[in-house]
Amino acid sequence: MSNRNALHTHLWSDREIPHVIHQDGRTVYHHRCVLCGRDFGQGLNGGGWHAIYVGILRIEMLAENVDARWMGDDCPGEPLWDQDQEDRATRRVQMSSHSKVARSSH
Repeated sequence: MSNRNALHTHLWSDREIPHVIHQDGRTVYHHRCVLCGRDFGQGLNGGGWHAIYVGILRIEMLAENVDARWMGDDCPGEPLWDQDQEDRATRRVQMSSHSKVARSSH
């Protein structure tokens, strides 16, 4: 991944001001590109922009390999429906301290 910011190659649906969403006590900033349809968010894990999935009830970070690719690549300029559908199905595992205890007791 290059050091430059590929996010500047996207055309945001909300111009330069991201949508603000409140989730689990956090403020999440959301951008969607009108050209490729990809979603990016900031505030889910503390800092920085990440590739995200926007669901009906919540926003989730996509898998690290998807995040690295979407953050490093220029906007494709059009939706990549098949590839992006697979990418959106891969989410990072978000485990709370309660779920860690529950998993370790099995």
